[in-house]
Amino acid sequence: MIRREQRQYEPFTGYQNKPGDQRKSFQIDRDRILYSSAFRRLAQVTQVVTAQEGHVFHNRLTHSLKVGQLARRLAERLIEEQENLAEKLGGINPDVVEAAALAHDLGHPPFGHTAEEELDECATSHGLTDGFEGNAQSFRILTRLAIHRVDYFGLNLTRATLNAVLKYPWFRGLDPNSKQWRKYSVYQLDRKAFEFVRPQLDIYQTIEASIMDFADDITYSVHDLEDFYLAGLIPLELLATDKDEFTRFIDQWLRDYPHNYFAKTVQNQQHRFQNFLNATYNLKGQYRPGSFEQKAQIKRISSQLIQTYIQSVKLSEEYGDRGYLKYNQAKEEELKFLQRIVWYYVISNPRLATQRYGQKKIIRTLFEVYLEAINRDDLSFIPARFVKEFLEIKTKEDRGENKDQEKTRMAVDIVASLSEAETVLQYRRLTGIAQGSFLDYWD
Repeated sequence: MIRREQRQYEPFTGYQNKPGDQRKSFQIDRDRILYSSAFRRLAQVTQVVTAQEGHVFHNRLTHSLKVGQLARRLAERLIEEQENLAEKLGGINPDVVEAAALAHDLGHPPFGHTAEEELDECATSHGLTDGFEGNAQSFRILTRLAIHRVDYFGLNLTRATLNAVLKYPWFRGLDPNSKQWRKYSVYQLDRKAFEFVRPQLDIYQTIEASIMDFADDITYSVHDLEDFYLAGLIPLELLATDKDEFTRFIDQWLRDYPHNYFAKTVQNQQHRFQNFLNATYNLKGQYRPGSFEQKAQIKRISSQLIQTYIQSVKLSEEYGDRGYLKYNQAKEEELKFLQRIVWYYVISNPRLATQRYGQKKIIRTLFEVYLEAINRDDLSFIPARFVKEFLEIKTKEDRGENKDQEKTRMAVDIVASLSEAETVLQYRRLTGIAQGSFLDYWD
């Protein structure tokens, strides 16, 4: 548990807020995240399908805004209903929760999870044992990479907000089969920042982190399904009524995760989940795809689902699967079911396989180009916003320090910081596919 005294207001570097600013410290945290270039970049980062698909699907920016709104409302509800317990658990501040929700996806690289996997492989193959992870990259952006003042790196946020961003508050584990290997929120190079945030280095989410984490789950479970159902990519009617289709769906889930509790629950209670789909989405009352009526209905359904899931959790003194949130088992199973539907019909769709192959090639090529430029001290290839850090690394190296890991991490940072439009543009220019223009903006 994070004790109350660890929720201090002092920013990371110790700099105090400007005199005369009427905002409280946690409000300043939220505003700094909202105004950062790292947050704006999310408009050009994939949620499930490429951000270039336009307004039809969520991107990381619209997703983050909705997580922020939902997380704040959940925090306000828990404070109102369980004020004493909230205070006992370390306190809940809606500004902290919203700030963490807005920041939680800052570290997602261009092309989403595809690039996350590729960057992890690139990093580990060049000696960075903790590789790449989007959550750890988010923490690194907030404490190191984001630009706010010349006096310091990062956004200079409070301990409480930085704690709330830590969904997986540990370094990468040693066992490749463990959750601690797959999911973690801190790189070894950012140990100093982590030790500031939680001096005791415990591995428990704060209650505010648990609220943000749950809000994230609700948002992508409901809104991703809404996107792809309206786009005609998820046949809910077929899944809800056809036994063979449902069997294929479950069989693939169990092939991917043979011992998954949720997959076995859905398999053993097929009628319950098919009835859930029918009752929730009112599939018997057909509307013309894309019509006003269909869209209005799906918006109403999504709103009802979100309210249902928000109401399904409450605070608990015992730390469990969702931190200090006690969830309703049936609703938790529904959430996992909805998430798997999107995975089955969209994310694992073979039509995206060739796109993902190309995206991996782009990411690896850019990583190798930037790492080579860093190793040969070629500033003409390094984006201007990274030059200050590069010069610091070079100065330490000139003093005889081995900075190979920092150089590799910088190459990862550069690629991960790009929008998808920038990524494609730079790849085309650097490989000679297209020359681009001398006037193309590149910072």
